[in-house]
Amino acid sequence: MAINEAEILRQLERQDIGKDASKVYINSLTVLADQITQDFKDVIQKETKSDNGALRQSVTTVPNSNGFEIDADFYYKFIDDGVSGVGQFSGAVRPHRQVVSSAPYQFKDLFVPKKMMNSIREWSGASIEQSYAIAVNIKNYGIKPKNITDQVWNDTTIQRVSDDLSEITGLAVTVVFEKNIND
Repeated sequence: MAINEAEILRQLERQDIGKDASKVYINSLTVLADQITQDFKDVIQKETKSDNGALRQSVTTVPNSNGFEIDADFYYKFIDDGVSGVGQFSGAVRPHRQVVSSAPYQFKDLFVPKKMMNSIREWSGASIEQSYAIAVNIKNYGIKPKNITDQVWNDTTIQRVSDDLSEITGLAVTVVFEKNIND
């Protein structure tokens, strides 16, 4: 065995890697989950205008037996996929931008729930009246899809996860095998 390989194995043993192969896998999955979470947070930061970062902070990626489970606040799906607007403009008022019309979700009317108005007020710092006006505007025009999931969970990320898991699995087998031979 080369000196370099022996030293690597000793370092892994000092870190309790090789004694229990599942620790290698779980620790590595945790590192991967943390990186995926950070990738989601970075894209959310780039794609949304909210300064308080509530959606960004709500994202978690948890490794499980089937891979990863990605959780976020309930409205993540609306930001990610978009919401079609109502498109009700009164009188001579004409839309000054295109109304979102092909999203999988749709606002049904211009009624503004208190929760929506308060949420807008919290992230924008606007008055109640301004928050109401912003909410009506959002409902009229809709929410353009941000495609956050597609930006993060793409072929590059899938390949990175696949490569990392292949490396982890190979490393765990090698370390356990080497450890058993040396003992």
